[in-house]
Amino acid sequence: MHNMQLEVDLLKAENDRLKVAPGPSAVPGSIPGHITSTSASSSPRRSLGLSLGHAFSPSPGDADVSPMDAVSAGTQKDELTLRIVVRMPPQHIIKGDLKQQEFFLGWTKVSGKVDWKMLDEAVCQVFKDYITKMDPASTLGLSTESVYGYSISHIKRVLDTEPPELPLCRRGMSSIVVTLKGLKEKCVDSLVFETLIPKPMMQHYISLLLKHRRLILSGPSGTGKTYLTNRLAEYLVERSGRDVTEGIVSTFNMHQQSCKDLQLYLSNLANQIDRETGTADVPLVILLDDLSEAGSISELVNGALTCKYHKCPYIIGTTNQPVKMTPNHGLHLSFRMLTFSNNVEPANGFLVRYLRRKLLESDTDVNANKEELLRVLDWVPKLWYHLHTFLEKHSTSDFLIGPCFFLSCPIGIEDFRTWFIDLWNNSIIPYLQEGAKDGLKVHGQKAAWEDPVEWVRDTLPWPSAQQDQSKLYHLPPPTIGPHSTVSPPEERTVKDTTPSSLDADPLMAMLLKLQEAANYIESPDRETMVDPDLQSTL
Repeated sequence: MHNMQLEVDLLKAENDRLKVAPGPSAVPGSIPGHITSTSASSSPRRSLGLSLGHAFSPSPGDADVSPMDAVSAGTQKDELTLRIVVRMPPQHIIKGDLKQQEFFLGWTKVSGKVDWKMLDEAVCQVFKDYITKMDPASTLGLSTESVYGYSISHIKRVLDTEPPELPLCRRGMSSIVVTLKGLKEKCVDSLVFETLIPKPMMQHYISLLLKHRRLILSGPSGTGKTYLTNRLAEYLVERSGRDVTEGIVSTFNMHQQSCKDLQLYLSNLANQIDRETGTADVPLVILLDDLSEAGSISELVNGALTCKYHKCPYIIGTTNQPVKMTPNHGLHLSFRMLTFSNNVEPANGFLVRYLRRKLLESDTDVNANKEELLRVLDWVPKLWYHLHTFLEKHSTSDFLIGPCFFLSCPIGIEDFRTWFIDLWNNSIIPYLQEGAKDGLKVHGQKAAWEDPVEWVRDTLPWPSAQQDQSKLYHLPPPTIGPHSTVSPPEERTVKDTTPSSLDADPLMAMLLKLQEAANYIESPDRETMVDPDLQSTL
């Protein structure tokens, strides 16, 4: 019935066009964007030309307009500007973790000459421009090959296939919804686009999970570890093909629940799996959030989860503490370790990509001067790096600041000014003050004191920022208690400079990097389902 209605509309449009302009219609090519055809059994492209012809008929109020003027005016009105978005499939697996379903890419103009091939090229070009502006260095490892297809006016188009038989009807068209390649295509492009984690790294994470089934993400707070674990859990559930039930992903917050609770839960789970009764109720993924001792958790899991390894649930843990290397390396025999650091990907580039995405998705009318706003947003990662360096000098590894601290940044100069002054005075300064006190207690005075507000005041990126300099609070040096003694920098002994944490030890840091590299080059087993080029990548 839909096809018949389209055909009736096309015939009416053709009839109206012949009444208005009988002369020019007989001359091939005389009407821009119109494909002359009177055959009922026309091809999709000819049908497209007929449907576009409807726009050339003048309105009743245009009685004094000549037929040729009407054609010319209609051609200009015939051009449409379409909104292009990427839509993610809805997921309701992780409770309370709402995701953005659509990402605005840009606009494209559609004229009367458009056909499926031209529209394919336009959609791919908009996607390419978007990822290039968001990540100029590597485009997240994505390209136009990441586009699976798109939908327009309830017509689905899959790239590199025959175009739909239905005509590309323009009536009521306002947007184009793009779909990226995902699990069904044995790709991770859709997941990469959503999480802003480079494609090679995402392939590596999934490969480790599929092969070893146990993973721990270690790094400072605010680097996106919990967010990534939720996305990986959703990927594993989708890949398994199991029905999404309430308990398919089980989450343990180890700050609120004890190790005994976890041990009892895993033991009961192992018995249930061994009996092979009610396996549908067994969770596919167990998330262990906020681990305090990753090594002890490894021993606990190994002792309690005694069922066959390939039947065990996937286990993904997160910890803010640096993982210490034990003599027997028990952690690395059962779990694979991923160390998140503010100095390397994906954390160090995430903030830049996130803020640029925010800018690209913002309202162009409100933010007409995008260059000025881009300069302000590019200053935020520089500020973050400056604060990160300050905490490395004056605090401990527990007080490093992650990129998630700045994700609430608004898009707009005036809104940004108000937001930043409030963030600096009420959030950043108290956090830095606490970190400096902690560093003084643990290490003493490691370096000469430098008030971070001086750098901030000198580099404020928005126009007429001088009036805002006095509004930013200073950070005074941490006070020394009555029983605390701190040696001057030049009198510190060798013992004072001995690193007390894993992150401060260059040798151990190098060993961890080598360990991570060794894990990285391990080839995935036959179970791995990611891109075909994953094997060569790893």
